[in-house]
Amino acid sequence: MAERQNTLSGRGFQTIHLEVDDDVPVMRDRLEWAEAGCVLMVVPPRNRVLRSQVNLKLLARHARNASRTLALITSDPQVVDLSRETGIVTFGSVKRAERSRWLAESAGGPADSAASLEAAGSPGGTPEVPEAMLPERPLKDVPRPRRLPLFRLPSPGRELTGLHPVGRRALSATGFLVLLVLLAAMMAVVVVFTYPTGQVRLQPARQSIVTDLVMRANPQADRIDYATLDIPARLVQVELRDTGQIVPTSSDEMPTEKAQGVVTFINLSDHAVAIPMSTTVNTSSGATVRFITTLTATLLSAVNATTPTTIIAVDPGPIGNVAAGQINNVPDPVLARQVTVINEAATSGGDVAPAGVVTRADKDRLWAIVLQQFYQEGYDQLVADLGEQEFIPPESVVVLPLEGTFDPSLDGEVTDMLRLEMRAVVRGTAVAGPHATQLALAALQAEVPEGYRLDPASLEFVMEEVVGVAEQAVIFRMRASGTAGAQIDADQVVSDVRGLPTEEAQSLLSQRFPLEGEPAVTVEPDWLGRLPWLSFRIEVTVVE
Repeated sequence: MAERQNTLSGRGFQTIHLEVDDDVPVMRDRLEWAEAGCVLMVVPPRNRVLRSQVNLKLLARHARNASRTLALITSDPQVVDLSRETGIVTFGSVKRAERSRWLAESAGGPADSAASLEAAGSPGGTPEVPEAMLPERPLKDVPRPRRLPLFRLPSPGRELTGLHPVGRRALSATGFLVLLVLLAAMMAVVVVFTYPTGQVRLQPARQSIVTDLVMRANPQADRIDYATLDIPARLVQVELRDTGQIVPTSSDEMPTEKAQGVVTFINLSDHAVAIPMSTTVNTSSGATVRFITTLTATLLSAVNATTPTTIIAVDPGPIGNVAAGQINNVPDPVLARQVTVINEAATSGGDVAPAGVVTRADKDRLWAIVLQQFYQEGYDQLVADLGEQEFIPPESVVVLPLEGTFDPSLDGEVTDMLRLEMRAVVRGTAVAGPHATQLALAALQAEVPEGYRLDPASLEFVMEEVVGVAEQAVIFRMRASGTAGAQIDADQVVSDVRGLPTEEAQSLLSQRFPLEGEPAVTVEPDWLGRLPWLSFRIEVTVVE
């Protein structure tokens, strides 16, 4: 920065030359450091900081806070206008500021200012009148341009001759512009109603585009990979508990009914003997067959006293059907010393019937049935919890058993119903439809010929089949199809055919643009047999 300090009546003024890159904080510091109360701040033409009214207001505030009287030296019209609105005085040059009455008054009064400037401007002491106190220069006669014709508007009681000259010139210019606008409007109306109009109707050529691609929905991917055809996916799962049951397929003749009969107890002592219910008796020859009493019996206190009671075989089946006299033993040694037993009639009712037998094949079959139940139930729940536009390929759904318990648990056991209680996790891979569609659309667009564009309404995306599932990543095939139409620039069509005869325009359009059928070119009214030269008089219709 360069500074110049002069003195007017002791208070003086100081000239500060700003740099191009100086901002408001720098200007504030320069104001605070100024040694004079009146500051002339020279703004370089390329300094745009003071083209903001906010910055000008900040600068004016800093000047007031620093008790400085500020004037800007600038020729920038924008800075001048904004400074005038802000209340900051501006001059076109330092010399004009030094000659101004404002500086003399701001620096301390006309008389004292003249003396100070005289002393500062006359090193030899020769008195002379400073430029700041010279009278204003007379106005020069500047040749004025010829005035536009003055349109006088009749108004009762008021004439235009008393208007200020500037007002009369403005009114004349306004009237002239109004006349031009009216003439232009009349010419436009004439052109619209008399100049021919052309219509061009084109139907672009269309091509069917089809592409097949194999993509992979990978839970490990976080974005679409157009090189490997991978799209993001996510694993979903649900835990279930369920029970299944089946009738065993194998059967055998198994004892089902127990034999029953009547035995007679004989008292061997001379005192009464009580025979409790469920007392065991059995045969003494051959295979031992056991029976138990079903009632409580009491023998009278007399030797050879007898009492009958009913019995039932311990084991089911025909083995309990024994002949008369075969049941003659009492296993209880204490009771055997008091009584003896005999069946006077044969027992009967022991029988067999077909019964299911648990086999390994039955267990495997029931296991598969329950897994299928888990698969269907789990798949339905996973689908119900999917987000918008997501789908789960059924091939990606797996059932992971956690535990399973059979009842009965051993192979070969007899039962009418084999049961299995299982707990399992059903897991699948959810694929985002928009990701698959976006990848398929990119592949489809790569097949579109240059100069054609896909019709969004014709696009169709179909997932055809799942090729395989590896580590929960689903590899599937998708087909994308659509129709691409040739792109025709209506402005280019107008530029090519304006002013051409209709037949020549048709031939040119057929050769230059891919079309379906001949282009339709008409002119109304057809005075010259050719399209208009004016572009806005030609209407182009492209039939999609």
